[in-house]
Amino acid sequence: MKKKIELLADYGCSPLWEYEDNDLVDNAPPSEYPLSEATIERLLNWQKIYDGIIDWDDPAAADFASVQEEIAFEREGISLWLQLQKELGDEYEIVYFSQFQQRVVSHLDELEEIVILQKAEIA
Repeated sequence: MKKKIELLADYGCSPLWEYEDNDLVDNAPPSEYPLSEATIERLLNWQKIYDGIIDWDDPAAADFASVQEEIAFEREGISLWLQLQKELGDEYEIVYFSQFQQRVVSHLDELEEIVILQKAEIA
């Protein structure tokens, strides 16, 4: 049985969430997985960006400073998701929680509308 990892940014947590039979079993740091140092660093930086948008005095107001920053964050998340699939291989099922769609995606074609939105926002 494949291990299921969800790439999901949440405040003060590792961005890697491991599930077994749809039950959360671990939120281990990236260094506990067979990943390259470059990917581990990217994951930690991505999480650090997300941690930086929270105002603990007013958590409900957490948001990116601009649409461009949010788009850049989503793009890096998608890139990391694809990199995790490559590095972790067939032993893992890697899914991604899209901030834009506010849902878990399993296949790249589910992100088509995000790509269109990104192009429209940048233009």
